[in-house]
Amino acid sequence: MNFAPSSRIPSLDGLRAIAVMLVIGGHLWGGLGGPGFTAAFAVHVFFVLSGYLITRLLQQEHERHGRIDLVAFYRRRCFRIFPAAFTYMLVIALLVPESRAALLYAVTYTVSYRVSSTPLIFWHLWSLSVEEQFYLLWPLALLLGFRRRALIAWVAMVAAAVFRLVVALSGSDEAFVYVHYSFPGTMDSIAAGCLLAVYEPQLRERCRWMAESAAIVLAVPVTAWILAGAFWADSSSAARLSLSIFWGTVPLLIALWIFVLVERRGRILNNPVAYTIGALSYSLYLWQQPFTENHKLSTLQAVFMLSGCAVASYIVVEKPMLKLGASLKPRKPLPVSLPGELPVPARD
Repeated sequence: MNFAPSSRIPSLDGLRAIAVMLVIGGHLWGGLGGPGFTAAFAVHVFFVLSGYLITRLLQQEHERHGRIDLVAFYRRRCFRIFPAAFTYMLVIALLVPESRAALLYAVTYTVSYRVSSTPLIFWHLWSLSVEEQFYLLWPLALLLGFRRRALIAWVAMVAAAVFRLVVALSGSDEAFVYVHYSFPGTMDSIAAGCLLAVYEPQLRERCRWMAESAAIVLAVPVTAWILAGAFWADSSSAARLSLSIFWGTVPLLIALWIFVLVERRGRILNNPVAYTIGALSYSLYLWQQPFTENHKLSTLQAVFMLSGCAVASYIVVEKPMLKLGASLKPRKPLPVSLPGELPVPARD
């Protein structure tokens, strides 16, 4: 089974592997930086990846054809995201009756606005909701304003900060949820990835030297982790205001880290194990919730059962549906392959 086609961007499967293992580890053991922080940080890595990969793909399409085919884009997303996600939702709804109250929000990708009232087994779908809202809006924005795509992404960064500031000042009991789990509160993470794709040629020309330094490769994600942890752990009013204004530095650092890793092409992130886990990351993310949050299972049992479900989902649902979607393409596919950025969401 080939998990590493030559069209994939170096290092990104390995980064997906690290991110999904952080999600699983954070749910199993609690992680560092406070409850939920490790998994949430990993999800923001996926968000930045989604913005980067989708923007890169759409830019290449625009360069090749002088336009963006929205119908083709949405068809690719539908075949990539929906089959595996809807399979998970259907299985859970059949086996866990108490989950059915939130099924409507799950299938409509609006869990990000109902996190507090969503059963735990569907709770992780908030990130897929955020991704789907991005998939809906960003290609349309590029279609209407391709030459101003950098400006649009910067406006999104500022708008997210303003939204978080307004929510923080409102004193709402739901402030934490809306700041951390809604699309307006997290869209600057995706926008940072979009900016990476837009400015990648300039970064490669001026900052490629950063990839040669192991110290920089380690310092950038550690700095992002420390900053994010400081914002997450402190619930004081001052911290909420700081989060509102300065959180955008965290996804920008993650974007810089992704750039360095892609340029570096280190063996740690480019090997068969990394390719395999990276390719399975979407299914792993979908199916981890029932097992990692089940305290009746041992760690070994949870990992074994999760792995089985993820592999089955990949083989039985994901690969056939991707193949079917590819067969419906009216022209040759573009050379960049996006296997699911979340594990998110985003892969093609």
